[in-house]
Amino acid sequence: MRYAFEGEPRRVVNCHCSACRKATGSSFATWVLVPLERFEWITGSEALREFASSDDGRRLFCGVCGATMGSVTSLRPKLMHIAAGTLDHAPELKVAFHLYVGSKAKWHEITDGVPQHDELPPQPPQAG
Repeated sequence: MRYAFEGEPRRVVNCHCSACRKATGSSFATWVLVPLERFEWITGSEALREFASSDDGRRLFCGVCGATMGSVTSLRPKLMHIAAGTLDHAPELKVAFHLYVGSKAKWHEITDGVPQHDELPPQPPQAG
């Protein structure tokens, strides 16, 4: 499965919600947010599967290997959330903030000094 997007990401965020932990098998998920209008599936989209992970969001995954590919949400309907680990040639990425820190894994300590939000910020930066 291959995808492409033009330009730089809008934001890179670490999400610590329980749904992201379960989907990735890790303490958090790193999402690269790009405008849907600049994103496209190049090959393999027929293998793309999705499930409703919340009232607001749908997670996208590969039906062949099970890899988390991304997510879309009605909270930011103009953005594709790409799973950062799926980038073949990642640009230099800098995490803008941590989300849902109020429900993060108790065993994970955030030590990077990046801003933290217990949930979503009141107005997500550059929301689409």
